[in-house]
Parts: sequence; structure tokens; C-alpha cells
Amino acid sequence: MSTQTKNTQVAEIKKDISAQVLSKIEGFQQTGELSLPKDYSPENALKSAYLILSETENKQKQKALDHCTKESIANALLKMVVWGLSPLKKQCDFIMYGNKLDCSIEYTGNIALAKRYGGLKEIKAHAIFEGDEFEFENDVTTGCKKVTLHKQTLQSLGSGKVIGAYAIMHMVDGSIDTEIMNIKQIEAAWNQGAMNGNSPAHKNFPDQMAKKTVINRACKLLIRGSNDSVLYTENEGERIDTTSADVAYEVSQKANKKEIGFDDVEDAEVVHEEVASEPQKEVVEQDGPGF
Repeated sequence: MSTQTKNTQVAEIKKDISAQVLSKIEGFQQTGELSLPKDYSPENALKSAYLILSETENKQKQKALDHCTKESIANALLKMVVWGLSPLKKQCDFIMYGNKLDCSIEYTGNIALAKRYGGLKEIKAHAIFEGDEFEFENDVTTGCKKVTLHKQTLQSLGSGKVIGAYAIMHMVDGSIDTEIMNIKQIEAAWNQGAMNGNSPAHKNFPDQMAKKTVINRACKLLIRGSNDSVLYTENEGERIDTTSADVAYEVSQKANKKEIGFDDVEDAEVVHEEVASEPQKEVVEQDGPGF
């Protein structure tokens, strides 16, 4: 069999993955193991994901659909649908590491999940710059934080030195809470990301990235505290070291030239399949878990 023919067959197998994932999702729904939002279309999400994945590539210009195992592609797509997120809305992103693919929740996805399951109505974040006047207090009765003063000037806004950030959460029940992080906490979260806080976005727009980080932290606490906290596994949000994974994969490929077969996706172990037992986390801008 020629290499071209083999590649064509592999491409056809992987192209059918989205259909197989959809079939599995429909099976979960029919047995009552999975409940998706009424305004969420898994068919549309899978179609848009396939279009995005057809253009997704790693640093070596290897395409995700050609390079990643079909099992990891299926798992990534399954995670996306179970979470009820849309890649077109940048609620989630696909990350290549080695020959594996993973689905990672973006901060907008965390907001969507917090609104859907955590009782969040609205959330607004602000960066705190050097030179700002900032004060807050803790309500000893409710345990909630409250910003009592945040006064900025054009000079402080232009200082470019972020010293913290906070997010104010308006809840459906009428309550208000605030998540506050200082720069050390924010940088610690950035160091958990794939870029260690050294991406162009972190360097050029630290205020925007700080706001994303505090929003992620606030929303994840709401989601994990909800009845659907099973949406997050214990290791969700852990850093994926894409560089080490790529190196390990290259070493394994050079050490073992044996041809790898393709088993049916239905027989593959599906990561996060246990999520479906009850109804229902940026390579460039990923902030890490925010804790």
C-alpha cells in the first residue's frame, strides 16, 4: 500500500470521528446520562470544531487532524460537547502536544459555565495599577469581600505596572461577591500556563491578562461549588508542557519505527466519559488554573 493511499485512509477515518462522537453523545442523551443546554447544538459545535482543527497545527506545521491520534481527537471533541462549549465563540481551544490533542476551556467558557451552573448573573473585572488608591474589606458575616475604594488616574492607568486585579460577581440570587488577587498570585497562575506568562499577550497586555486570570479563578470556584462540579476533574486546568510532550513524542518515534494500527474509536478509552454520569478549563493566552 502506497504512503499516499495510507494517508488518505487515515484522513477518512479521522474525518468520521465527529460523527462517531455525535453518535455517542446521542446515546448518552437517550439513556438520560447527559443533559445539554437547550440552546446548544452539538452538531454545529462538532462541525465548527472540525473546521478549526483542519487548520490547527503545531510549531512543526503538522496538522492536528493528520498528526494527532484519533482517540485523543475523539476525547477532545467529547469534552467540548459535554461541557456544552463552542470553539467559534472562543469558549474553548484545542491544544496539540506530542501526537495528542486536548480541549482546554477559555475564560469565556468559564463564564458561560458559571452562568449555566454556578448561579452567576454578571461578572466584571478590573486591573489595579501602581499608583491606584485601592481598599477592600471582608464581611465577617457572609465571608464575602467588598471593594470600598478604587480610585484611578490617567497617570496610574498609563503606568503599565499591574499590581493586582479583582472581579465583581453579581449572582442570580441578588448577592454580590468579589474575587481579589495580587500580582504574585496572578503571576503564580500564569506560571502554570503553557507559556509561563511569557506570551506576547502577557507582556504587551498584562492588565487584560490579569483580568482574565481573576475571572477564571472566580468562575471556577462557582462551577466547582455547584451541583455540576463533576464538570471539573481533579487535574482540570493543570499545565500541559507542550514542549516536553513534543520532545518525548519525537524520541519515541525515532526509537520505534513499528507501524501503529488504528483501532475503532468506539473501542478507545474516552477521557471524561464519567462526566456523563450526571447531567450536566490558552496556549497563547492560557493562564493556568488561577489558584
